Amino acid sequence: MKLLTSLIVLIVIFSFFPSSYFFAVNKEFFNQIKKSVVFLGNVNNKGEYSPFATGFLINIRNVTHLVTAKHVVIECKNSQFTGKFINNGLCVFFNNIDGMIASRSIDDIKKNYGVNWIFHNNDVVDIALIPFPLHKGKDDVRTIPEHIFWSTDKLFEFYDVFYLSYQPGIKFEKMIFPITRNGTISLINDDKTIFIDGFAFPGNSGSPVFIKPFPIRFNKDSFTIEGELPPSECKFIGVIGGYIPYQESAVSTQTGRTRILFEENTGLSKVWSFTFINEITESDIFKKQLINLTKQ
Repeated sequence: MKLLTSLIVLIVIFSFFPSSYFFAVNKEFFNQIKKSVVFLGNVNNKGEYSPFATGFLINIRNVTHLVTAKHVVIECKNSQFTGKFINNGLCVFFNNIDGMIASRSIDDIKKNYGVNWIFHNNDVVDIALIPFPLHKGKDDVRTIPEHIFWSTDKLFEFYDVFYLSYQPGIKFEKMIFPITRNGTISLINDDKTIFIDGFAFPGNSGSPVFIKPFPIRFNKDSFTIEGELPPSECKFIGVIGGYIPYQESAVSTQTGRTRILFEENTGLSKVWSFTFINEITESDIFKKQLINLTKQ
C-alpha cells in the first residue's frame, strides 16, 4: 500500500511540473560549481598545455584547497602507492576573468607558501589535498562551500549523481570546460567508499561527485517529497578514484598458466566519499599546516 501511494505521488508530481523545472532552479548554482573544477597536467617547452587529470577547489576553514586523486601525484603500482612523487612540473589549469586559460605551478605553491600535499592516514585512500592560493580579481574560479558537503550516512543506493571532469580527446584553446557525466549510486560500502553506475576514464580521476537535484528522496519507510535534501540544491559527496575493472584471463591448455589477461571497464566507478576528506582535515598534520599557513 505504501509503495502504491508513493507511485501515485510520483505521477502527480510529474504531471504538474515539467522535468525542466527540477533542474532550471539549479542553473546558476551549477555554473558556479563548474568553476570549482580545474585540470591538472604539464606545460611543455612551447608553452602548450597537456592536462591529464581533474581536480577541484574547496573551502576548508576559510582556506582554499585543491583536491584531486592521490595517484595523480603519487606513483601507484599494482594498486599500491610507492610513496614516490610523480608531480614534478605539475600545473593547475583554470580560467581567468579575461576569458583565457591561466596556470599555476604546484612546485611554486610549495616553495612560496611552505605547504605540501596532505594525504589520509590510511595509505590506500586515493585523495590528496594542498592549499591553493587564489588571485582575487584575476582568477575566474569558485570553491565548493562547506555547507553542501554531504556524508555517506545520508545517502542511499538509487540516488542519481553527476560528476565534472577533464576528458582526454576534447581539446580546448582559450578556456577550459569540464564535461558532465551522470551515474547512479549502486552500492555504499561498509568502508565508506561508494560504487556508482557511471563510466570513468583516464583523466576523470579527481573529479567531484554531486547528488543530482531532485525532489524525491527516501525516508525510513518509502519515497517522500519531504527530505533532508532540498530540491533546489545538490550536495557534494566525494571524489572519483577510477573505474572498477573486470579481468578475464586466457589460460594455456598445455601449461595451465595464464598467457593473456584481458581487462575491461565494468562501467562502475569508485568514489571516495566526503568522509575521507573530513578525516584528512581532522588530522594533526593537516591542522598543523593550516595553522602555519594562516600565520603568514
